[in-house]
Amino acid sequence: MKKLRVVPEGVLVKDSKIVILDPTKEGVDGEQVEIINSGIAEKYLVPNAPTSTQISVTGREQVSALLENAVSGNSMGTLIKKPGGCGEQNMISMTLPLIAATYLDKTNQWEAVGFEKRNEALQHIKTGYNTQLTYRNTDGSFAIYPHYPSSSWLTAYVAKVFAMAHNLVAVQRTHICEAIKFLILKAQQPDGLFGEVGQVLMGQMMGGVRGSDSDASMTAFCLIAMQESRTLCAASIGSLPRSIDIAVAYLERRLPSLTNPYAVAMTSYAMANENKMNRGILYKFVSPELNHWPTPKGGIYTLEATAYALLALVKAEAFEDARPVVRWFNEQQKVGGGYGSTQATIMVYQAISEYWSSAKEPEYDLNVDISVQGKAKPEKYIFNRDNHYATRTSKIDEINQNVTVTARGSGEATVKMVSLYYALPKQKESDCQKFNLSVQLIPEKIDEDKKIYKLRIEVLYKDNERNATMSILDIGFLTGFTANTKDLDALSKGHGRTISRYEMNKVLSERGSLILYLDKVSHTRPEEIIFRVHQTMKVGVLQPAAVSVYEYYEHTHCVQFYHPERKGGQLLKLCRGDECTCAEENCSMQKKEKISNDQRTAKACESTQTSKIDFVYKMKLEVFEEELSTDIYTMRVLAVIKEGTSDVGPLNKLRTFLSYPHCRESLDLGVGKTYLIMGTSVDIHRDEEHQTSQYVLGERTWIEYWPTVAECQADEHRPTCLGMEDMVHDFGC
Repeated sequence: MKKLRVVPEGVLVKDSKIVILDPTKEGVDGEQVEIINSGIAEKYLVPNAPTSTQISVTGREQVSALLENAVSGNSMGTLIKKPGGCGEQNMISMTLPLIAATYLDKTNQWEAVGFEKRNEALQHIKTGYNTQLTYRNTDGSFAIYPHYPSSSWLTAYVAKVFAMAHNLVAVQRTHICEAIKFLILKAQQPDGLFGEVGQVLMGQMMGGVRGSDSDASMTAFCLIAMQESRTLCAASIGSLPRSIDIAVAYLERRLPSLTNPYAVAMTSYAMANENKMNRGILYKFVSPELNHWPTPKGGIYTLEATAYALLALVKAEAFEDARPVVRWFNEQQKVGGGYGSTQATIMVYQAISEYWSSAKEPEYDLNVDISVQGKAKPEKYIFNRDNHYATRTSKIDEINQNVTVTARGSGEATVKMVSLYYALPKQKESDCQKFNLSVQLIPEKIDEDKKIYKLRIEVLYKDNERNATMSILDIGFLTGFTANTKDLDALSKGHGRTISRYEMNKVLSERGSLILYLDKVSHTRPEEIIFRVHQTMKVGVLQPAAVSVYEYYEHTHCVQFYHPERKGGQLLKLCRGDECTCAEENCSMQKKEKISNDQRTAKACESTQTSKIDFVYKMKLEVFEEELSTDIYTMRVLAVIKEGTSDVGPLNKLRTFLSYPHCRESLDLGVGKTYLIMGTSVDIHRDEEHQTSQYVLGERTWIEYWPTVAECQADEHRPTCLGMEDMVHDFGC
């Protein structure tokens, strides 16, 4: 017996809204009231698919979501241990649990996620450390792969992370200090500048270090690694103090002429570590709200720049300046606790942990009530100094409900509403700004018992200058289909390999899809990937499947859908104007065989759970219209033989019936002709725009030609006519 995992059609979407509670500043008479609603338009939702809303309230430290993810083994695949494969990627698997454990140790908050999780976190850190040593060269530097050229940036990053890990697990000092020694001997110029001596495969991992003023940000990055390793390596590296001094001098000279806020923020932190922060220059680039440092590229680069600025402020003990920055970070957090990239996340949490372990705590006593429509009593939460890091969560099994949040007292809290729903498949042009992606399903062997297709994927990186670095193809399968593993093995092995590796991943993908890792995606000619897919199980109605591509650190996926019979894998939808009805089923067919009167009456009287007839009409087709994906039949109800409760009083009124263009032939309806139509209330939908009911002509609909008065005189039609007229006058079940 095969188990089939059935998931709703469409794409699972997590939509979050964040509100900051601070009744002392934002409230009226000490009370702050906020009304939050998912606000998701019905037209984007897959009909009848499950939805839910999670409302979480966290005390002033909005960290527990990340911390729980970072130290729980089952979430390593979603937040921490993203697809691995090289020296840079491996650092991710130890970075997030490391920053989480460091934070929890500094602020004594292990109780928030469970004391037993500390050992799990330490195990992840040890694994990452030991694996990273396989990418270590004999001179102490680190490379993206064994025997590849060393990378200054990666070596500095490893030294920084190893120095943090040294306080938690057994890390040999030599592994840190020889990395620092390599930077001094091979990467630093006589004037103090640090440069890249090798290559970084995943440029995004470097964050804003590669942007304008990259000489300053690269120098600051290496200098920070040396500063954070200073206590461990000062005794073994005699030249360390001088190397730090000349790097500081270089940055002091460059600081007044820097124009990139990222470089300014990073340099400011490096200078603050030497008690030389220039607040005036740092605040030249701050936002008008004085709470973040916008960068030209925005997004994760702004987050990183702001994290470095916050570290600089904390180091300079400017806690009043730092407080609005921490609050701004609370508002930026992603679902699951991250900040969009590993670099952004590690820097933000390092900055926030430094702030909370150094800042003096103000008064904190906050009461929060959560009221939801339909619930008799509100959820009541109390936050104080003892539990200010805690998160309280409640759940609703639907979306678009008004949630009223009332806060009283002193202190801050963060309310996050996360709405989960299935959206109708659509290829958003805005999400495909970085890639061209095309997906084709090509029949190879199609017979009654076996279907084999070739899945052909072409992907091109839309950049004028560079290829995309490490990228991910997430390939969903049609229900009942599997990939040919021999084809995948051939793609991932040998000199001409197309992909670096593949795996079936049930964590990264909602539908348990195939994950392909690409070392690069060309910007000059499309990368082509072809493999066979086999149907292993027959399924009545196939839902579309999705293929998405994204760069390792970019969370915007370019998505395309595919299906054996429908262009772009469209869901079957019947639309009139902006109103659409989803109808994944087969066509109706006009009854042309000989139907006995008993058969017809028995059908009209059906009332079983699986087949129920709610309406029986005599109808005349008056108008036929074609729209993009929908045929619209406008009919007049000439007689009501059986009237349901979904459409009351339809006699002599016009009603619209919707069907697909590909069903036109099987329906074979003619304007001016009359038909007996029977169906179920499931196929009746309210048309709000026209204030009427519209019907779907689907596989549950009975359609039979009603002969004209003249035709009824002929012998072939007379029994049908008599039976139909009897139904009109004497129908009863």
